[in-house]
Amino acid sequence: MYLHRLELRAIGPYPELVSIDFAALAASGVFLLEGPTGSGKSTIIDAVVFALYGGLAGADASNDRLHSQHADPAVEPYVELVFETGAGVYRVRRSPQYDRPKQRGTGTVKQQAAAQLFRLVGPADVAGEPVSSRIPEVGAEIARIVGLDKAQFLQTVVLPQGEFARFLRSPGEERRKLLQSLFGTQVYDRTAEELAARRRAVQAEVDGADARVRDALNRFAQASGTDDPEESEVPTTVATLRSVADAAEAARATASAAATAAAAHEQAVTTRAAALDRRAALLGRRAALEQHAPRVDAARTRLALGERAARVVAVADGLDAARTRSAQATADAEALRARHAVTSGAEDLARERAAAAESLAEVRHLVAVERALPGRRRTIADAVGRGEQLVVRLAELDTALEARPAERSRIVEDARAAAALAAGAEAARVEVERIDQLRADLTARGEADRRVRRAEQAKTDAGATALDRVRAEQQLRERRIAGLAGELGAALAPGDPCPVCGATEHPVVATPQDDHPTTEAIEAAGAVARRAEQDLSDAAATLAVERAALERLVQALGDTDAVTIDALAAAAAARVQAAHDAAVLVRTLEQQRAAHDEQTRALERQRNEVDAERAVLAGSVAADGERVAADTALVQQGVARVAAHLDDVPDDLQTGVEQLDALVARLDAVAQADARAATAAEAVHDRAADVQRVLAEQEFDDVADARAGVLDRASAERLRDEVAEADRERAVVDAGLADAAVVAAADDDRERLDLDGARAAREQTAVAADDATRLATSAGDRAAASEQCAADLAAAVRARDDTSARSRAVVRLADIAAGAPSVNPSGITLGTYVLMRRFEDVVAAANDRLRAMLAGRFTLETSDERESGSRARRTGLALAVHDQTTDTVRDPRSLSGGETFTVSLCLALGLADVVQAEAGGVSLGTLFVDEGFGTLDPETLDDVIGQLSRLTAGGRQVGIVSHVEELKQRIPERIAVRRTADGGSRVTTTV
Repeated sequence: MYLHRLELRAIGPYPELVSIDFAALAASGVFLLEGPTGSGKSTIIDAVVFALYGGLAGADASNDRLHSQHADPAVEPYVELVFETGAGVYRVRRSPQYDRPKQRGTGTVKQQAAAQLFRLVGPADVAGEPVSSRIPEVGAEIARIVGLDKAQFLQTVVLPQGEFARFLRSPGEERRKLLQSLFGTQVYDRTAEELAARRRAVQAEVDGADARVRDALNRFAQASGTDDPEESEVPTTVATLRSVADAAEAARATASAAATAAAAHEQAVTTRAAALDRRAALLGRRAALEQHAPRVDAARTRLALGERAARVVAVADGLDAARTRSAQATADAEALRARHAVTSGAEDLARERAAAAESLAEVRHLVAVERALPGRRRTIADAVGRGEQLVVRLAELDTALEARPAERSRIVEDARAAAALAAGAEAARVEVERIDQLRADLTARGEADRRVRRAEQAKTDAGATALDRVRAEQQLRERRIAGLAGELGAALAPGDPCPVCGATEHPVVATPQDDHPTTEAIEAAGAVARRAEQDLSDAAATLAVERAALERLVQALGDTDAVTIDALAAAAAARVQAAHDAAVLVRTLEQQRAAHDEQTRALERQRNEVDAERAVLAGSVAADGERVAADTALVQQGVARVAAHLDDVPDDLQTGVEQLDALVARLDAVAQADARAATAAEAVHDRAADVQRVLAEQEFDDVADARAGVLDRASAERLRDEVAEADRERAVVDAGLADAAVVAAADDDRERLDLDGARAAREQTAVAADDATRLATSAGDRAAASEQCAADLAAAVRARDDTSARSRAVVRLADIAAGAPSVNPSGITLGTYVLMRRFEDVVAAANDRLRAMLAGRFTLETSDERESGSRARRTGLALAVHDQTTDTVRDPRSLSGGETFTVSLCLALGLADVVQAEAGGVSLGTLFVDEGFGTLDPETLDDVIGQLSRLTAGGRQVGIVSHVEELKQRIPERIAVRRTADGGSRVTTTV
């Protein structure tokens, strides 16, 4: 990841806008961020971290330090960072939460934090494509783009003040937490936790399997009736119970067979005795039937005669009824003809009725036509009146439409004139913006002029101060040179050779004056002089910047003054207002034109509708008149046709149709009466023939003989019941005597049948069979229950063995991952083991750099032992320093300040290399190192700078945050931070 540009305002000690071009600064690979202590160097690092992750670099830093106390409270604090990764170029802008003045009234209101992320085409793209403006989404997207979270970023890209030295000195447990967050090895801890959970689960399964075995064994004891059986005794017990059950079953089968045989014998004896009794009864009933046979035969003969006579009488009764109906039908027909004065024969009557019906069918539909004629005539009259009204309305609409074009032309001309005036709105707006910019430049020119005068005064003051400091240093050096003899004399001891003449005797030794300057005083004066010179350089740079800004504003404004700008602004405002009024008028006229056109179209539609209605009415009136005349003629013809069948001409068609309907109904009634009389006469003839046929079939001479032979209902029922009863009794007796058991009973002797003995034998064998069945059932149930419980026990034992076999691997693996001493003597957990391997890579990378520093005196070593002074168990992440000069192992806390910084820096750089590799090869193009260089001697500083320079060989940018004076001379590219008179700070960039 490369940083291109950082911009911030109202952040920390920076009330004004600060813009830093990292791409230009890092052209040579290394740049310096320098300034006095507390001036705000670390704030720039915090701004980078805040822009990316919404937090600060230091672990103990508070977000409250973000909003500048030196800026106007109404100014929005923000940080904007342009950076580049393999995923592209992005710009992120963040604003922290801050209190701003209320827009109305007094007091403040809390402004919430905000974030925006843009994807850019290139670093110079000022617009970009918005990605998100929601803080959680921006954070997640940046973590994805950069490939590092905040903790990894602070250990690989930004090494905050004091943070990487803390990693060197921290105990193993704290180091484990940091490494775990950097390398994301929580998955291994979760794996160990999952294994532990599975261990508990399988242990619970094993306990459950043991409980199920015990439960199955208890159920077997209850089923088999044994006390506390062993698992090994179960098969023998089951075999014993099965043999007992089999023996009881065999005894039950024998007893059951004996009981069945005794019951069958008793049933056979009982059946034979019953057959003897039944045969005797049947023989008695047959004798009674033979005794009453003549009487039954006489009844059967009399019933046959009565049935034949009844058939003849029934037909004769039908003949009498037919004769009565025929006489009545003939009388009714003659009476109806007389009532309707009908004398025609049947054929003439039919022809007259058909002609009348045909006329009715042809004219009946004209009745409705006749009834509708008055309404139709009124409708035609109304349509004629409506047509006249439509002609008048059509003339009115034509007059209104002729006046519409002239009115529309007036509206269009007014709109065209207003549009021409409104077209100058954009030019007027641009002119207003240009004048506003001129006014802002005029104000800025005044401010720039005042800043130039202040910068000139500051440069003059800095020059005088620098001259005084240099002269003071020169005077000290001259005084030291002048009193150098006294300084040398003070260092001589008796017998020592003189460093000037070499003599060992010193008769008159020069002594230093009381105010002779010391080396430390001269160096302090030199440092003060260098700082004064730097202040002078800074003042000169500031003056140059301010003069350039003033010159740009002077050239931009020329001779323009406030009066000219006010006049131009008034004219431009008038043009803008006129264009605005014209635009409003254009919209109003356009609305009027649209409304006018819509009204015109409405009038045209209304005119077309009126014209169409008039034309339709005219056509329909003519057609309806013709149809009314035709229908009137048809009605008159229908009246004439109906009158031809009537005695008088009817007043209208409806009356004629009603009279003709009545005539047809009378003719139909007469014809139907004649038909009924003829049908009745024919029925009499048919019935007479039937009587003669039945007399011959039933062998009677005449109807009177047949009537004499008819039985009354009571006598017939009595004789019929007598015959039926005799037939049923004979059938029952014959069927009973034909039964096989009754037939066999003819050869039996009642004296030989012992029914009581058979019954006693059956009862005795049944009791024995019941006893044997109870014993067999009890033994079988116990054996079956024991076998089932034994099978359940065997299944439970197999399940327990399978569960134990499966659990052993899980338990061992979980114990190893958890560092259980029984299987893992080292006591190192899985997550710590993985971190150890990563930590070894970090230490190896750190040693590669450390060998080139501090004359190769120190190397780092890892250990899985508990660190001294730590009560925690062994983490495997202990760290020690091997001193090659004494061949001893030292605690990192025993190192001096410079040694600590050097070793910590190497460890941090090694950690950055390994994290970069572990983060999927994330390209880390920019690195910041914050403070610590002041503890190094010149030689060690050279080594450190050399190592940092090695990082730039691959295109990396390395920023060093320090106030060490020597670094200013070594690194020309720098960001200088200086305090201002009002308590804030400002930034100057030197490339």
